[in-house]
Amino acid sequence: MNILVTGGAGFIGTHIALELKRLEHRVVLVDFEDKFTEFHKENFKTCGADISVYEQLEPLERFDIIYHCAAQSCGYISQVRPTADADWNVKGTLNVCRFARRSGVKKIIYTSSMAVYGEGEYSKESDEPKPLSNYGVSKLAGEFYIKMFSQYNIDYTIFRLFNTYGPGQDLKNTRQGIVSVFLAQSINGAKINVTGALSRYRDIIHVSDVVRAMSMALEGMSSETYNLCTNQKTTVKELIDLILLAHDKDAGEFVIENIGRHEGDQHGSVGDNSKLKALGWSPKVNLGDGIRDFYAHSKNIKSRDESWRKLVS
Repeated sequence: MNILVTGGAGFIGTHIALELKRLEHRVVLVDFEDKFTEFHKENFKTCGADISVYEQLEPLERFDIIYHCAAQSCGYISQVRPTADADWNVKGTLNVCRFARRSGVKKIIYTSSMAVYGEGEYSKESDEPKPLSNYGVSKLAGEFYIKMFSQYNIDYTIFRLFNTYGPGQDLKNTRQGIVSVFLAQSINGAKINVTGALSRYRDIIHVSDVVRAMSMALEGMSSETYNLCTNQKTTVKELIDLILLAHDKDAGEFVIENIGRHEGDQHGSVGDNSKLKALGWSPKVNLGDGIRDFYAHSKNIKSRDESWRKLVS
């Protein structure tokens, strides 16, 4: 099949693109031009575009399926730059839907977020969304656009991703990715800054488990929404302990400091994954093992290009 991946230079976008290429689909990536590394340009056809500007999507060819992964995906940034968040997540998703309708796309597979739930333990897809951040609202708006466009014979699958981590994550981004932020701080120094209480908790899932589920949507899973999560609660303290356990340096060398929470940040979020597990999927990567592998992959990496090359070597 001919498949477009929006946000194709990003963490999840690149991983799903690599899996689609392995499955022998033809894959085209769209993202901001300066996001692409040499690795992307060598392995895929790339198109530099801002999805919030519809005219920049018009030159694209016809596709069978769109994996819509492009997003402003940081809760903090959505609070301090709310209009940019709306441009990329709301207007951008509307534009992707408009493009899909015009070009005869058969299906959109959308990466939504656990942020649509707000606070919640073992949230189910049927629970009422109560987002606490502009980011959560914008991702929920994207879901509604995709569902609305199904009236034009565009099938969809929506995945509400919980905290995803793994090789290829941007360690220079200090605001996004609870695992990557703490891991990067541990690699670059001896101080780990925590935004909020150590008792905060998340549902943390490895990117390989995410990709396995998302690739299932190529066949079936029509007009459905699924939580993509482990159904396991991990506190910030437990997460940092696992990172330091995997580290070359002794845990006693690190200082952990609470620098205060930011508005819109959930104290706790864990998902119920029973709906997806009923289809035969289940998470395979234990958090401790996943963090050890992520640390080993990342500790000597100098660039994202180098990270992607190491991942497939």
